[in-house]
Amino acid sequence: MNYLPAILIIMLSLAVSETGFAQVADTLDLGEVVVTASKTPTTERETTKSVTIIDSEEIERYSGSSLSELLNEQNGVLINGAVSSPGKDKSVYLRGAATQYTLVLIDGFPVTDPSGEGGAFDLRLLPLENVERIEIVKGSMSTLYGSDAIAGVINVITKKPKDGRFNLNGKAAYGSYNTNDLSLGANGSAGIVGYSVNLSREFTEGITEADPDGSSGFNKDGFERFALTSQVSVFPVEQLSITPFINYSRYDGDYDDGAFTDGANTYEADLLNTGARLQYKTGDLEIHEAATFTNTERKFTDSFGVFNPKASLFNSDLYATYNKFPKVRFLAGFNIQNLNFELDNINEGSSILSPYVTTYLESGFGLNGELGLRYNNHSEYGGNWTFNIAPVYNINGQVKLLASLSSGFKAPTLNELFGPFGANTDLKPQKSLTFDTGIEFRSADSRLSAGVIYFRRDIEDLISYDGSLGYININEQNDSGLEVSAEYQFPTTQVKLFYNYLDGAITQDGEETDNLIRRPDHQVGSSINQRFGENLQAGLSGKFVGQRNDLFFNSQTFTNDEVELGSYVLLDARIRYNFLNEKLTIFASVNNILNSEYTEVYGFNTRGTYFKGGLKFSY
Repeated sequence: MNYLPAILIIMLSLAVSETGFAQVADTLDLGEVVVTASKTPTTERETTKSVTIIDSEEIERYSGSSLSELLNEQNGVLINGAVSSPGKDKSVYLRGAATQYTLVLIDGFPVTDPSGEGGAFDLRLLPLENVERIEIVKGSMSTLYGSDAIAGVINVITKKPKDGRFNLNGKAAYGSYNTNDLSLGANGSAGIVGYSVNLSREFTEGITEADPDGSSGFNKDGFERFALTSQVSVFPVEQLSITPFINYSRYDGDYDDGAFTDGANTYEADLLNTGARLQYKTGDLEIHEAATFTNTERKFTDSFGVFNPKASLFNSDLYATYNKFPKVRFLAGFNIQNLNFELDNINEGSSILSPYVTTYLESGFGLNGELGLRYNNHSEYGGNWTFNIAPVYNINGQVKLLASLSSGFKAPTLNELFGPFGANTDLKPQKSLTFDTGIEFRSADSRLSAGVIYFRRDIEDLISYDGSLGYININEQNDSGLEVSAEYQFPTTQVKLFYNYLDGAITQDGEETDNLIRRPDHQVGSSINQRFGENLQAGLSGKFVGQRNDLFFNSQTFTNDEVELGSYVLLDARIRYNFLNEKLTIFASVNNILNSEYTEVYGFNTRGTYFKGGLKFSY
């Protein structure tokens, strides 16, 4: 589909609008500062992409939840498995795209698993306790972040050192299914050094995963996770900061044999993410460099034996911004990725070298824009380009029109190139083209915000598995959707609403088929958070998920049969109370208050009403 005429029409219509509307009042609140959308601090009013921000206050409200459950509450996001068995695998559907098309970042840098199916990262490895902020940028971000960012990126930003030499914090919580959640952390700063360290452990008996009606007496499937996150920031001179860090997570869990089938299988995973970040600023020039190493080892033990893939990703990203000119901002960078995969007698790797550049332009009369270009040189398939064209028009201090045309790509995973089943070294990258357009409103006092975004995403050369040929490039995926959101902040009450519509199909051998498995056409979400005085807060959130289709393997006919999963409504409540000037907090949450019966994955169980409560302290 040719999107260029649409972009030109939008830009032309914006340019001929009256320039007088572009004046912004000096007292206008420009919104929060976002880092992920452009790799530089940018206000929400200036961003050219649709961004969702989960700040520290919202994270605190979800103290009894997992990272997956929190993400599942957001506009444009569905985490399949988030409200199933606590240890069940989690699939990220950002704007309805398959999990492999969303890039997960920790502090701005990728943590993909090269050994996994599609290279998707396992969200179960990340505890929520040491997360300070999450930024979700929707739309293709391959020009800035490279492979896998076709649907967008989720940037998990960890807690940073705070003022004071020594600050102590911790949490102890207990919930349904004999769930225990413990954490202890310390942070502080003195002179030129700041530090932050956090330990957490969570374990649960879980539920019977593959027993939907709970009558078969299957074994319970629980998990245990231990996590360590730490960083030290050093400021040898005023303009320079150096931050070495380490994130480690160990996960052990149980899983069943399949739909309606019990099993005594175990899953183990180890994540090591370490490296250092450097930032130097002098005048109008700012330089960033990060070298990160991510090592993932997974071990599946079932009746077929042991499957033990290992993978690593070395990522070096050097980029600089130049702000000499008042209406032009330049960013240029060079990214190196080395990936490695080990399994039995297989030890293979690949690399991607990528120079990239973006330019942010201001016209002076409300029409701004971002232009970006990236070249990716892959050691196996060769080279490919990605680009980003994103005009933004601020009609006045409150209304912003935005549009973007962005290409993206996903390199073949090492499992697809060299793995034990159907490997194909001749695979090409999956390539996408995404068009976004919409309108966003923010009142001058930032109490009211609302937006409507339409998107269209086309992916070519999809990598599919053929029983006789192995992995091949064959299909085309076309998706479109609408995202509507609104938020109002009363003096003591916050109200949020969103609606998502999704439509999509796959084209194979000239035939078009609706293939958005487990993804609904319609989603509605809402929440209300109320503050009672200085110390008591309560919240209520609800979500409607429409009908979806699913596939399951029929052992009688040896075919994948299609089934329909019914729509459902979930209603959750949470409350917290602060003591001793917010140094001690008691919290509790009740999920699925209505005890709704629903299915996320055919043949697998979900939770009824469940509870979690505990306390947090800081000193």
